[in-house]
This record gives sequence, C-alpha cells and structure tokens, in this order.
Amino acid sequence: MLFIAALQPANAQDGTVVDVVASSEDHTILAEMLEETELTNVISQPGPYTLIAPTDDAFEELGSELDEIRSNPERMQNVVIGHLFQGEVSAEEAEPALEVSIAEGDIPASNGLVHVVDEVMMNN
Repeated sequence: MLFIAALQPANAQDGTVVDVVASSEDHTILAEMLEETELTNVISQPGPYTLIAPTDDAFEELGSELDEIRSNPERMQNVVIGHLFQGEVSAEEAEPALEVSIAEGDIPASNGLVHVVDEVMMNN
C-alpha cells in the first residue's frame, strides 16, 4: 500500500496528528475538511488524540454524498468529529470497538495516534 509510506514522515513524532494527515497524499480530503471545520486548531493542541483517517478513495466512494457533506458545514464537522477521539486508542482497541478495518494503525504523532481506514464512518 503506497499511502502507508506517505503517512510516515521521517520525523512523525515531531508532527501533530494534523501534520501526519496533511503530509499524506492519500488524505487530502480529510486534510481539507479539518481545515474547513477549523478542527485543526483543536487537534493541534497537546492532546493526546486518536484520529481515524479515511483515505481519499474512501471519501470518493461516498459519491454524491461527499458533495452533500462538503456543502453542509455542520454535517462536515459531524463527520470529522466522528473520526476523532480524545486520548490514545490503539489500533487493536479501535478496530473492534468501532467495527472498522484499520489498514495501517498506530502511526505516531507528537500529540497522539493516527489510524488509516478505507471507509468513512457515518453515524449521522
């Protein structure tokens, strides 16, 4: 999987969970949503946080629903918040609790962990 290498910069420990996502070529949609919802300001803080990071392909699989999410700021914020957790949650704990398949987990950041998933969790 090519996106794994893109998500692991040499100094992952030096960057926040926001920096880890922003440095990935396969997470541009999530990075944009974090910026647009201004959640980057929140999760750039010390944390710790766990971010479940759907790939661009996962978002694109939503089809026209992705456009609806992007056009509704409140819904976009709810989608992003649904992938964000206070505290560090390991991939081993997150997978069964969230009923998701983590493609690459426990990617370290200075303020938490990032787990890559191939699906968007939609609880709203």
